[in-house]
Amino acid sequence: MNFARLLVLPWLAWSQGKRRALLAVVLAIVAVSVIGGTVSYRPGAAWRLGAAHGAAVFNCLFWAAVLSQLMLLAREAHRLRLPVLGREAVASLALYALLSIVMPVLLLIWLGGDGAVALTEIVLGAGVGMAYACLPSWLGVWAGFVPIFSDHAARWLPMPAASPSGFLAWAVPCAAAVWLLIGAFWRGAVRRDDGLNRARKPILLNLRSYAWHGLDRGNYPEIESIRRRWRWLQPVVDLHRCGPGRTLFNLRVAMGGLGVPLTPASRARQVAVGLVSMLPAAVGLLLMLGSDDDPRQVLSGLNGTGLTMFLLVVIGAILVLQPVERLRLRWARQNAELPLLALLPGLGDATSLRRALLGAALLYPVGIQLVLTLLLLVLGERLQMDAAGYALLLLGQFAGAGMSVALSLAMLGGLSIHRGWLGVLCICGILLIGVNCVLALLAFDGQSLVCHPGVALTLAMLWAGFFAPLVRIGVRGWRAFHRRPHPFLPNA
Repeated sequence: MNFARLLVLPWLAWSQGKRRALLAVVLAIVAVSVIGGTVSYRPGAAWRLGAAHGAAVFNCLFWAAVLSQLMLLAREAHRLRLPVLGREAVASLALYALLSIVMPVLLLIWLGGDGAVALTEIVLGAGVGMAYACLPSWLGVWAGFVPIFSDHAARWLPMPAASPSGFLAWAVPCAAAVWLLIGAFWRGAVRRDDGLNRARKPILLNLRSYAWHGLDRGNYPEIESIRRRWRWLQPVVDLHRCGPGRTLFNLRVAMGGLGVPLTPASRARQVAVGLVSMLPAAVGLLLMLGSDDDPRQVLSGLNGTGLTMFLLVVIGAILVLQPVERLRLRWARQNAELPLLALLPGLGDATSLRRALLGAALLYPVGIQLVLTLLLLVLGERLQMDAAGYALLLLGQFAGAGMSVALSLAMLGGLSIHRGWLGVLCICGILLIGVNCVLALLAFDGQSLVCHPGVALTLAMLWAGFFAPLVRIGVRGWRAFHRRPHPFLPNA
């Protein structure tokens, strides 16, 4: 096997331009780390522990971004019956393990560090990065919260600085378990040509599916996402309220998405899965906001009314954008979906059809905002918020609903909006709604923080800068929607 070929092998997954950019970033990080470590070098255990932790963080990112691509290469080698290429992929992985793990450990041992602790920490860091890419989403997502957990784990688990032997007692089994999981799912992904269900398909394969088929070309990724769910997670549509003369419900079923009418049992299962999937983010937020002195204070945050309100506001702002993205995809695809919708019987004239289509598109996001508004008002009463706090909460919920309405009109009207600018507008809206909620919860000298002139003026300017383009998009979308000869014409 050629040494140079083994070094180049993981980088062949990208185009030449992206490969050069990624290689430049990696080399820059290595150079900055080496220079910074040399300048800040101080004989002692503290520097060695910091260097080991930095090497673990670098390996986490490097293995997740670069070396995980070798799984795709090994998979293709197996499918094309190229055993030599498959062995080269494994050999390349071993070579990079030697360069990125063993060599830093040998350097730390030479400087007087504890080799077992350094090796365990770096191997665990590399395993976390590899797990994010090579494990299924329901397992790999936890790897993204490891940095948050590690910052607060010293309250429950011994760390290298305090107790090296205690750290090895729990870190070695964890590292072994992580790499055994990676090996099992790697083998399954490589040897199973197709048919991997959602519970066993690594995140990296899902990302490649979207890269191949695209988000705007056809509906294959959407169909595959539903088809590969467990049977008990398949959505069960409620068809009792559909039929002649029920245009609104007919369109909700035909358009799909989160707004499709489901049976009560199916809706309960979908909500339960959504709540469980948000558990890592909630736990990570509680750990960041919790006290470093008493772990019981972190657990008491589960009953924090203010934290609950903040989570409801942010989650609601994100949820209302999902139907907008679905409309954009539906009206951007040049296939037979929209013509088939136009052939539904009993749609009525153009005016009633537009009214029903707007109702089907906006019923779910606006309804979500109304329900969340009622919950926020109830929780605000528990906190005994003043009028300014209630006004800010209502303003944020109105902005979320307005963002959904304006962008939905733009999609239905066929407005040409650059996706980059649209993403910037949505991110700014979510951040502004979150900041708005935080200001509603904060008080200074017994008075809401927003009542101070400087804060109020700054917030007013931010909201004006957000609403100006949003209103313009909504008005243009409304006019374009009513100028279209038929609502079910795909966008150019």
